[in-house]
Amino acid sequence: MKDKIFCDSNIFLYAFGDADEEKKNIASNIITNNCTISTQVINEVSNNMVKKLKFDEYQIKRFIISCYKKYEIINFEKNIFLSASDIRNNYNISYYDSLIVASALSSNATILYSEDMQHNQKIENIIIVNPFKI
Repeated sequence: MKDKIFCDSNIFLYAFGDADEEKKNIASNIITNNCTISTQVINEVSNNMVKKLKFDEYQIKRFIISCYKKYEIINFEKNIFLSASDIRNNYNISYYDSLIVASALSSNATILYSEDMQHNQKIENIIIVNPFKI
C-alpha cells in the first residue's frame, strides 16, 4: 500500500523559492507527486508568495487554481478544529501546526511532510517527516 502524503506550506515555499537549491529540488519532487493539502496551506503559501517571494497577483491566482486542479484540498470543519485542540493538548504543538496535523489526519494521510515539526514524530496514524533530513 502506498502512503498517502500531506504537505505543509513550507514544502511549497522551498519549491518556489531560490534560497537553497537542494531543498528546492527535494520540495519540487514532493509537490509534483500526488499529495493532499488544506486551505490553510494555500493561505500560508499565498501570503508568503506575496510578502517573501514578491510574486504578483497573477502568479498567486495561478497557484490557487493549480492547487484545486492538482491536489486534494481539506477544508476546515468543526471536527478539524476540535481535533486540533486535542492535538495541542496531547502533543504540545502550536495552534497552526495542530491544524495542519488535524487536517492531515482528516485526509487519512500516513505521512506529513514538514520542516517545522519534530522529524519522525508519530501523532495517531501519521508520521511527521522532515524531507530535508532524509
